[in-house]
Amino acid sequence: MLYTPTQAAAVTGLPLKSVQKAIDAKLVPVQVRQTEGISRRCLNDIALICLRLEAEGLKHLPATLRRRIYKSVLRTPREQRIRFSDVLLVDVARARKGLTAELSRLRKAERMVVSDPDILSGTPVFRGTRVPVHSVAEMLAYGTSREEILEGYPSLNQQHVQLAGIYAASHPRRGRPPVQPWTGTKPIHRIRRRIHSAA
Repeated sequence: MLYTPTQAAAVTGLPLKSVQKAIDAKLVPVQVRQTEGISRRCLNDIALICLRLEAEGLKHLPATLRRRIYKSVLRTPREQRIRFSDVLLVDVARARKGLTAELSRLRKAERMVVSDPDILSGTPVFRGTRVPVHSVAEMLAYGTSREEILEGYPSLNQQHVQLAGIYAASHPRRGRPPVQPWTGTKPIHRIRRRIHSAA
């Protein structure tokens, strides 16, 4: 199966810029696919393991050494651990386990979401509801508790809320962010003044 750089970032824990940088530096293999006349760079499961290793600490090593490590992972993807020296032992099994868990969460999230032109003009919503996934993810990002969200949206359950973040991260909204009413306005300044007693 192939994944977009955005999906790779969501399941590996790397920022999207770091994923793009790894691709540009040819640290991980990439496949170019044509979709609707647009060329898209995609990553396979083994490339995701390399990126997961990158997120778990290998990004701090020199690029030449990381390239050697990832080539070894590509040659022997089933290897549990790869030793490069007396002090460097790469735990591929741990990275694979963490990646498998995140991919499972992503697939569950994608199955729970539907985009229908007849529902909110195609905005991704949780299946069987009219609740936008990205709105729930934004609420969580701004510190709203799961309990508050579930209270406000009785049609959702715990799993909906738990998986909103990974769906939103791997499937970002298209287009520019909506313009808020306060965009371009100057902040209001508060001035404290002492009120003198009339007495």
